[in-house]
Amino acid sequence: MTDDMRITRLEESEGRAWKAIEVLAEKQEKLDDALAVLLESQIRTEEHFRETDARIAESSRQTDAKIAESSRQTDAKIAESSRATDAKIARLFVAMDERIGNLVSAIGEFVRKG
Repeated sequence: MTDDMRITRLEESEGRAWKAIEVLAEKQEKLDDALAVLLESQIRTEEHFRETDARIAESSRQTDAKIAESSRQTDAKIAESSRATDAKIARLFVAMDERIGNLVSAIGEFVRKG
């Protein structure tokens, strides 16, 4: 093999190597672009998660506040109803005591006349 043939083969090999390097560089650039898109998507996804977490936390606070207010109102209604029931029972006992007293007086009067 002559020196010219060797040089030609080396030049051809070098050309193929440079083409392979260019293809690899293009693929690396595409991979870099894809990675950038993925990173941007990840950042947006994390932002959406933070926003969702904030909305859930706010909704939870509002729900807790509504439940607390509803519980306070229910407790107040129960307390008022209990006071009204206690007052009604007390009035009924007073009336019953009065009727029993009248009945005892009537029985006493009946026994004296008797």
